[in-house]
Amino acid sequence: MPNTAVNYSLSPSAYQADPWHQLHPEHFFPWYQPFIHVASGEIAGYEALARTKNRDGQMISAGPLFSDPTVSFPNKLTIDRYLRQQALTLFAQQSDAGFITLNISPEWLQHLSSQHTSMTVAMVEKLGIDPSRVIIEITEQGGDIEALKRLVKSYHQAGMKIAIDDFGAGASQVDRIIELQPDIIKLDMQLFKQAAKGGAHADVALSVTTLAQRAGSRIVCEGVESEDEFHFGLECGAHYMQGWLFQPAAPGLLAKQSCHEQMSTLRKTYLSRKTIRLSDTMMHNIEVKDAVYRLRSSVMANRPTTIDAERLRALGVARYYLCDSGGTQRSANFEVTESGIETCNECIGYNWSHRPYFPTLIALQRIKQQRMVVSPIYRDTNSLKLCKTFGIFITPNEILLVDVHVDDHTLFAENARYKAGF
Repeated sequence: MPNTAVNYSLSPSAYQADPWHQLHPEHFFPWYQPFIHVASGEIAGYEALARTKNRDGQMISAGPLFSDPTVSFPNKLTIDRYLRQQALTLFAQQSDAGFITLNISPEWLQHLSSQHTSMTVAMVEKLGIDPSRVIIEITEQGGDIEALKRLVKSYHQAGMKIAIDDFGAGASQVDRIIELQPDIIKLDMQLFKQAAKGGAHADVALSVTTLAQRAGSRIVCEGVESEDEFHFGLECGAHYMQGWLFQPAAPGLLAKQSCHEQMSTLRKTYLSRKTIRLSDTMMHNIEVKDAVYRLRSSVMANRPTTIDAERLRALGVARYYLCDSGGTQRSANFEVTESGIETCNECIGYNWSHRPYFPTLIALQRIKQQRMVVSPIYRDTNSLKLCKTFGIFITPNEILLVDVHVDDHTLFAENARYKAGF
């Protein structure tokens, strides 16, 4: 085990062109922002954040210092170790404070020796902290992936956990999930805030969180500042949340139950709002199913004149068509338009057996369950609108498929009309 004694003095060059008032470790302080556990409503842990004072004595974030090219790496490392030591010492004294996350930039790896990892591990061991309470949070997107893997492996071997910060920002970070197998993924804050308003950002955020969940990582939504953002965080499957809605970073720790009552209220408003939204969706499904049964009867009886095109259009029906039990489209697309029903032959002969709902239809037929299948919501590649496909057998070898435009039942900030009736 390496010697854990640290010399916290800085080189004289640190004071040249100093934008940080007084660049000395004792002028930097760890502050703590809580992670709120969604299910229990309790404070589950804290992120240690660097703070310092400006020339006017105001407390400010010291985060920019660590990316400031005018500050040498040895000085950054000295301050970082000092802050870690202070934060870990506090957590050693607070065994019921949950976990603590400590940030590291992958850009540092080119400067670090293997002793850096063992330094943090040695601090944890010397202070007697359960290593499972310590989470190393990898910030930014740079750094050599192989060096990063070695670093992560050493922390995992010591019993610590790994978090990836700002996931979904900039270039693809899928390789990090594959290579690093993180325990926690923090959704990029800017992506999250834009996604909470809906649109393409929401599609990306929800896809990213689904990927993370499939990989077995817990999701953190940070920067949560409003009830709308909290609701969208739940839609993302967040395990933990951080943000000013609950508590800003502070110099000390809070009681575990500090946010319990607030979380209880927020969950109730989410449930109420989501229930209203889903009730609308369910009512629409019932109306569409009734229309599909009527359409099925008209198709089976070969009575196209009895098809109520206006009713189909009002329900959002985009088109209907027939496939065989192998998934091959045998009819034209019957497009429901403003002027009635028009035919399009482009897709005749296409095979749709790869679509997720299709095997379900076949399975129900095999067990003699004549039920209608409804697909999950997807975005139509032609219209770019959200859709569902309703499917039902009309003969043992013919299937009626109906594509319907739908509203998203995900809760976004602009869905204010669904807040009525809490």
